Amino acid sequence: MPEQTRAPAFGSDLPTKISGIVFWGTVLIGLLIAFMVLKNKEDELAVQYRNNARILQTVIAKSLEYSSDAQFSDTTRRDLERNLQPFRNIINCNAIEVSRGSTHFIFGEKKSGLDAITAQLRIRPIQPGLAPFSVQTAIYFPSLRQVLATYRKLILLSIALLMMVFGLILQLILQRLLTRPFAAMVTTAQKFADGDNNIRFDDRRTDEFGFLAKFINRALDSSAKHHEQLTNALTRVTASELALFAEKERIEVTLSSLSEAVITTDANAIVEYLNPVAEKMTGWTHLEARGQPLDCVISIVDEMTLATMPTPVHTCLESGTTAMLEENAALSLRNGQTIAIEASAAPMRNTHGEIIGTVMVCLDVSHARKLASQLSHQASHDTLTSLYNRCAFESQLNRLLADITANTSHTLLYVDLDQFKIVNDTCGHTAGDELLRQLAQVLQECVRRNDVLARLGGDEFGILLVNCDLQRATEVAEKVRHAVKEFRFAWLESVFEIGASIGMVEINADNVNPAIIMSSADLACYAAKDGGRNRVHIYKKTDDDLLQRHGEMHWTTMITQALELNRFVLFHQPICELAGNTSAVHHWEILVRMRAEDGTIIQPGQFIAAAERYNKMHSIDRWVIYNTFAAIAHGCFPIPDNGRRMLSINLSGATLGDETALQFIRETGRQFAIDYHEICFEITETVAISNLSKATAFIKALKKLGCSFSLDDFGSGLSSFGYLKNLPVDFIKIDGSFVKDMASAPIDCAMVTAIHQIGHVMQIQTIAEWVEEETTLTLLTQIGIDYAQGYYLGKPSPVAFTPAHAATGINNAEQ
Repeated sequence: MPEQTRAPAFGSDLPTKISGIVFWGTVLIGLLIAFMVLKNKEDELAVQYRNNARILQTVIAKSLEYSSDAQFSDTTRRDLERNLQPFRNIINCNAIEVSRGSTHFIFGEKKSGLDAITAQLRIRPIQPGLAPFSVQTAIYFPSLRQVLATYRKLILLSIALLMMVFGLILQLILQRLLTRPFAAMVTTAQKFADGDNNIRFDDRRTDEFGFLAKFINRALDSSAKHHEQLTNALTRVTASELALFAEKERIEVTLSSLSEAVITTDANAIVEYLNPVAEKMTGWTHLEARGQPLDCVISIVDEMTLATMPTPVHTCLESGTTAMLEENAALSLRNGQTIAIEASAAPMRNTHGEIIGTVMVCLDVSHARKLASQLSHQASHDTLTSLYNRCAFESQLNRLLADITANTSHTLLYVDLDQFKIVNDTCGHTAGDELLRQLAQVLQECVRRNDVLARLGGDEFGILLVNCDLQRATEVAEKVRHAVKEFRFAWLESVFEIGASIGMVEINADNVNPAIIMSSADLACYAAKDGGRNRVHIYKKTDDDLLQRHGEMHWTTMITQALELNRFVLFHQPICELAGNTSAVHHWEILVRMRAEDGTIIQPGQFIAAAERYNKMHSIDRWVIYNTFAAIAHGCFPIPDNGRRMLSINLSGATLGDETALQFIRETGRQFAIDYHEICFEITETVAISNLSKATAFIKALKKLGCSFSLDDFGSGLSSFGYLKNLPVDFIKIDGSFVKDMASAPIDCAMVTAIHQIGHVMQIQTIAEWVEEETTLTLLTQIGIDYAQGYYLGKPSPVAFTPAHAATGINNAEQ
């Protein structure tokens, strides 16, 4: 019969086929293992060579950067050999060659057949005065090809021998346990297929073949019995499949209409479905991705570092709960690009609560994250120069202070540009902005990468020199100053030279208050400007100049508070007419005092200098004008019998240069109905001479209203008489330094006489200050002086008036 001839033939060929397949399969696996081992070894050696070369190149670069030898001499060779020796003992390299121009240094034995890794290094010497230069390096290693050839022979021989032994043993085992029983079962199956329904498999064996034979025999026995049941079950399954298909169609239509990417997986993270948005986002079609592991279809990385991140699907499968993707996540695409995403994964469960898969939803947030990044950058960076702004600079300072230790030392540089205003005023703000942008690049080239450079505002920059002591920082500051000084800014047809005044303050464990550090650096910068500009000033607690400026800044705060809280006080001192009755006073000089928090009176000599330096004098002048006019309106100054009174108010140079001062005086006078003929404004000779044109215009404008003018401290200047004829004043107050000793100093007496005589020739009345004794008063009367003022005639006393808050006037002044 045909089946009787086929079965023995199959049984005789099967052992040989199975054994051959197993043997050659084993050999193939061995070859694949050998290839993989050799490939990994080659990659490992190549990476090791490159990493070792980078280490040696870094050692060479650092050695040359800190070398003080600019000639590349034997000293440089010894330094290189000393620094490279520890690494040569660790790293397996045959030779190291360093070249600069025609000079070559070779360390070790350079032979033929070696692999060389070369690189050109750009050296920036740390030592001031040394220019950057380039060197060529070559690192020689044993030939990679020879090493791999030796390793290849060893691996192939070992794996070949092992696979041969393993294959022979496996062949014998398979022939006994698998091939013969399997051949018998095939023969039985052929007979059953040919129509022998009574034949049964040999179930006498106790191994898996015997168990399988019993199972098949039991199935054959019950096949007829269950045929009808199977038919009915197939009908029910068909109906269920149709319902599931309709539900599946509805779900897929819903998923296709979503704007988010949706990916579903089974319980093993194998992709089952991608909606159209997911297809577009990942670059995979649904058919391509179906059945693929999720990690093959998508790769989630950190947007900043590109480090691989776990997908929320794996987290969801492990925890059994909804998982959210970490922040800064991005989807790595097949083309190498990344998309910023937000994603979550939720588990899918069957009726028994068992997880059967997951649903992952992804949203493209590239635009939102880019916008957030731009806003964050704008919040911490200066828009003009792209440097840190003041807020970010102070944050970096606070971060340094939080980590400071007893052995840590940093330095803060406060850089203020000199002559920047000239560029702005001459060429406009566009030129000034371009100058700041170019100088920002100049400053960046002067500092290290880990230092912090910021634009603090206007033409001021801040530099935080991290882990830099005062001595090294001084060198950096001088480097910055020199770089700015050497910089030339060209705009249209003009070329400008800019300087930099730099204040330095050391940051250590004893100095950790950020506000004090910034204030100290600012003070040191101003001291550098006061010292002549274009210089570096180091802050020291014992510095007399800085102590004085500290005091002035303290007074500035007190002045501001006094203006806000109305703590200034009006005083007045009589100016007596000598030709008549000196007791019939109708002329007073208005003076100002400050009341401290404890109620004590502070003399102007303590705060006027600070007010002048920090631009507070125009506010004080307006306060005095406003409250003097108010006191007149309230009747605080008696009207004499002759019906004339005069009140002298001192004006500073700041008020003379204030274009809104005239308007303020007119408006305040109109508010209190002031008779301007009773008002005399005093300006010092020094202020008048330094602002001659403005002073003249200012005086003429107020004289048109009816005001008088007095030139205070006359005689203190070098050219007093020459300027007097150009100033339309009504009084000249002879400087008190001539008056107080004129009774015993003939020269002072002659000066007073000369000033008086010239004044009368010019029809200007004279007032003598600092009259402190009767002898002086008598002498002044004999000379013919018109008025006298001093402690002998009357000391300053408070005006019986509660000052009003001149907020309107002060605010106008600030504007």
